[in-house]
Amino acid sequence: MRAVDWVRSRQEERELDYWLSFVAYEKQDRSFINRLYLIYLVLFFSVWIFAMLTFFASGGAAVLRLLSATDPSRAAVPIEVALLGAWNVYALWQACRCSPVVFTEADQTLICQTSVNRRFVTIRWLLMPWSKSAIVFWIAAIIIGFSVAEISIPGVIGADRILEYARYGFRPFSVILPIQLGLFIFQWVIGIYRLQRDISRRWLGWIVIPASVLCLSYLLMFGNTSGPALLFPWTTIAQAITHPLGSGFGEGSLFLPILDGVLFALLMFAIMTRVSGPFSLTRAAQETVRLEALSMAQRYGFDKYAEDIRTQRRLGVERAPSRLPAIHGTGSLVWKGLLQSQRSFHLSSLLTWFSMFILMLGLPLLPDMGSRILAIAFWVIQLGQASVVRLRSDLSLWPLLRQLPISSRRFLLADLGPAYFLSILVSLCGLTVGSLLSTKPSDPFAFLVPGIVAAVAGIAAFDVMQRSNSNLLLAGSVPAVSGRGIALGLLITAIVLVASFLLPGFLGIIIAIVLSLVLGWMAFALAARSYRNIGSS
Repeated sequence: MRAVDWVRSRQEERELDYWLSFVAYEKQDRSFINRLYLIYLVLFFSVWIFAMLTFFASGGAAVLRLLSATDPSRAAVPIEVALLGAWNVYALWQACRCSPVVFTEADQTLICQTSVNRRFVTIRWLLMPWSKSAIVFWIAAIIIGFSVAEISIPGVIGADRILEYARYGFRPFSVILPIQLGLFIFQWVIGIYRLQRDISRRWLGWIVIPASVLCLSYLLMFGNTSGPALLFPWTTIAQAITHPLGSGFGEGSLFLPILDGVLFALLMFAIMTRVSGPFSLTRAAQETVRLEALSMAQRYGFDKYAEDIRTQRRLGVERAPSRLPAIHGTGSLVWKGLLQSQRSFHLSSLLTWFSMFILMLGLPLLPDMGSRILAIAFWVIQLGQASVVRLRSDLSLWPLLRQLPISSRRFLLADLGPAYFLSILVSLCGLTVGSLLSTKPSDPFAFLVPGIVAAVAGIAAFDVMQRSNSNLLLAGSVPAVSGRGIALGLLITAIVLVASFLLPGFLGIIIAIVLSLVLGWMAFALAARSYRNIGSS
């Protein structure tokens, strides 16, 4: 057990050193100056954190007034319940999919394959993840408590009333501390109970998640009231949570509310020690080793390595094989792109498309030509980067790509085509919504979108492949769209817009549409020639 404790203590020290590095504090330095610097850091951040909490409390007070102008303490309880409940439901969902006890690759070899006491390992691994998750709720409780103080304390809050003001933050903090700990241990209980030695309870999530959602819904709808008779089983659970929180935001003694929270946390701790006896450390390590490696890669800026880990997790051996259709030739590239998009989808991948939609939505609403040109310029920049995402992914597999019996034009059509149609769809949807909001029948720029999208996408692909080197492509290094590619895309867009302005009316629109399509075809031809010339020089 001493060896296990030594391994975990070193991990905790590295975690502490990582956060101390942000303030340039050396823990190993025992000099007087360094200790004096530590005192300065404590005083500085104490004042700074208190100032930030009071700043956010002013906004929280406005929210509480909207919810209940007469009784802010009563309005604060549902907010805290919503925060705790939403986090608990999400964490339980994660625990039903992946072990909450996270191990590194070294832990997998040194600890998980040995006959160590499972209960001791679980308890020893609890402290650091709990403290990291609890800080958010401590801060939220203090901010909401300060928000109640902003409304409840009459007159001006000066330095002489700082202790009274701080008491409003300390009360909810002291109450939520054991409750959040109990909920955190409960999440570990579910994750540990799912991974026993010879049993994998995959069905557990189908019971725990709906029950948690029902409990949270009951708390938000009925609070401390009894509610309908049909929901009577949830009444005791609801009152056990909401009553201590209400006491934290109100007046009176905190002894019984804190005692309720402590008893709840001790009960969850006893259950955890009971179910962690047959806990399968090996299976937990199999589920979390890559997750821990991903966290470390993101922390220290190894973005490419982190993206590779994400891809491996999505395409892991535990995933069922894909049912690939019998598509030959160029169609196989299209299907591959769709499959890659499905497997690599995450919310951050939608930000580019969402920004394009917002820019086009705001275009009909902008009052002057200068603002419209600026919005179009940002739209072109986003468009050029989004058009070559799949192309750059395929170029990173250059040894396989070069052997495909597919012509350069068909390859580019397969790689640029889906992004091209999606860009047109997103842009036209934004323009349509913006036109409806501005009560304009249509925006003439909508007729130019297909040609401009083709030209910008072609120029971006041309820029990427002209700067590609076969030796670097063999190593998986693909250049991104450069400033030259963005400038050329902006120049082509400016040419099309100038043509539409010089010849107003229907004739000008027709000429601008034809010009944009011609420029798009020329950009595509340049990109196809650059693809054929990679490695020829």
